[in-house]
Amino acid sequence: MNELKFPDKFLFGTAVASYQVEGGIYNNDWTIWENKNNSVCVEPCNEACKHYEMLDQDIELLLNLGIKAFRFSIEWSRVEPNEGSFDNDAINHYVEKAQKLISNDITPIITFHHFTTPEWLFKKGSWLNANADMHFNNYVDKLMQLLPKEIVYFNTINEPGIFAFFGYFSTNKFPPGIASETKFIKASENIMSAHKKALKTIKKYNQNAKVGMTHALQEWEDDDNNKLKEYLKYHLEDKFLDASVDDDFIGLQTYTIVRYPKSILLKLFNSLLLNVGFIRKYILPRIIQIFAGRNGAITAETRTTKMGYEYRPEAVLYNLNRLKKIFPSKEVFITENGIATDNDNERIEFVTTVLKDVHKFQDEHKNVIGYLYWSLLDNFEWDLGYKMNFGLVEVDKNDYSRKPHKSAYWFGNISKTNNLSN
Repeated sequence: MNELKFPDKFLFGTAVASYQVEGGIYNNDWTIWENKNNSVCVEPCNEACKHYEMLDQDIELLLNLGIKAFRFSIEWSRVEPNEGSFDNDAINHYVEKAQKLISNDITPIITFHHFTTPEWLFKKGSWLNANADMHFNNYVDKLMQLLPKEIVYFNTINEPGIFAFFGYFSTNKFPPGIASETKFIKASENIMSAHKKALKTIKKYNQNAKVGMTHALQEWEDDDNNKLKEYLKYHLEDKFLDASVDDDFIGLQTYTIVRYPKSILLKLFNSLLLNVGFIRKYILPRIIQIFAGRNGAITAETRTTKMGYEYRPEAVLYNLNRLKKIFPSKEVFITENGIATDNDNERIEFVTTVLKDVHKFQDEHKNVIGYLYWSLLDNFEWDLGYKMNFGLVEVDKNDYSRKPHKSAYWFGNISKTNNLSN
């Protein structure tokens, strides 16, 4: 058996997001979105995994598995249920959560926004509101006054390209379900402004903080110079990367490759989509949502994950190399990576391939902070509901009991020893 040794400071851990695991959150944009009469969501989130009330059990689970780092998000709609009015009990919960992790030698990694926005801001236009960046910064400011100073790693906003694109340029995935290039660009600008403001605020209160955004980056076929593909890549990824130029690290979240369909007719039609005003305004949003994010050139022969993604663990190495070219001196933190599968052996196979690539890259460049598996628990996968089981740990929806898979113990041992046996 061969062993690949990672540096002692390399962080292995897992990640969750508040709305996807906590349960009992009924005052944000996703609650409204999933309960509409014509909702595209498979099911509502409701009680999720009850992580909020089962926090102590879940920290004990992390300890028993040997997992040494834990990324979680703070739920804005709990902390600030009404504009300018903060809930001290909710704030104390997250402060104590971080303190409990620290006292158990588990590194906390904080995310301030993971897709969900308070209902009060949703009613005022969400990220189209001219003061959205200010509202977000006020919330971050409040928390930074109280969060433990021992925390080093902070993510301001999770995957801005995904929730902006699917919410403001696509009608069928995320709230508010707007299909407008103009509004999407405006929302994107407000999100990037919010990130930059929050970065400064975090550092004002914690001078040891390392701050970044997490970016959903696909692998792209670089030999395909299709104009619409380049348009998608820019608006989903590149412009948000540009906004991270002053960040301490880049949060990398990669799951697959997007192969744009090879079609002469489609390439000809692309010119109309991008250059004819009426078509660009009314048809483009409905065309690009077919190929953005979860879709692409999938054939009957393509190996896919349960999400419908192409099985592509090599996409992580592609994006490590890509980020090295864009930001030669910046650190990278793989803040999410994983696979939805009913076959736990496939999960181990997938992560093993990724970690072999990461080890090789880290050995050469020495700029990767760590790797966080998504996710600790089987959880609510947004419009797709509870069927997309990314978790190292299964959650029984009848009694919310936790059942670790073999992969949980396997990954926990990697986290505990910083060794990958293969």
